[in-house]
Amino acid sequence: MKKSICIEKIFLEKESFYDRFKCVADAGYDYLEFACWSNRDVKRIKELCEQFDLKIACFSGDCKASIIIPEEREEFLDYLGKSIETANYLGVKNLVIHSQAMDEFGAFTSVGLELDDVTKIASATRTMYEAAKMAEAGGVTLVMEAVNNISKKGYYMTKTIYTGNICKIINSPNLKILYDIWHMQQMEGNMVTTLRKYADVLGYLHIGDCPERHEPGTGEINFSKIKKVIIDELHYDGFWGFELDPEIDSDTCVDRIRQF
Repeated sequence: MKKSICIEKIFLEKESFYDRFKCVADAGYDYLEFACWSNRDVKRIKELCEQFDLKIACFSGDCKASIIIPEEREEFLDYLGKSIETANYLGVKNLVIHSQAMDEFGAFTSVGLELDDVTKIASATRTMYEAAKMAEAGGVTLVMEAVNNISKKGYYMTKTIYTGNICKIINSPNLKILYDIWHMQQMEGNMVTTLRKYADVLGYLHIGDCPERHEPGTGEINFSKIKKVIIDELHYDGFWGFELDPEIDSDTCVDRIRQF
């Protein structure tokens, strides 16, 4: 199992984003992930990865443009092209894609929700078709994430049927879904059935227990069953990204993740 530590949530005891790289390495992990790259010192990130023998599992491939707004397609694809270049520079193979843009604080915007559903889905599908061709040429995989709209107000693609069906229709080897267990337990439940249905386009996992988004075993989700299905039945061999809020402190958190 390839485990990735999200340093946007874990090791926040270190105020500096860059100090968290050493924490991941000291805890014995090989992979980490984060959100936006464009507000970071990419050269320094590369140097830290080399210094501590770390690899980046994923980061966000989008930022201030939305796939559901036709007029923002060019801006989205332009930024994606830069993300692919950055991913190749850092040796990253997965870029996370969301249905909406983010503001300067990393929060999702609700711009575009006023459009009708046909326009939003058609725009997203056309944009992702072009994005998938770019990913194929750039040697990266785009992983589309469905997100809850309870704590993430205004998010549009809230269920796997959105991201999963777009991936199935486009049918690119470089376009998959990111299935976030914490988000999807809130929005659709029935996770084992959904994972089986979309196994052919499953590209990345995010882990967090419900309802508090702490470590597995702190909430209501039956991770033993989910792990058995994903590993033994679906033969998934991709990343398990731990994008969660430590229940107590980060050192305790990563110890629990190690036992997962």
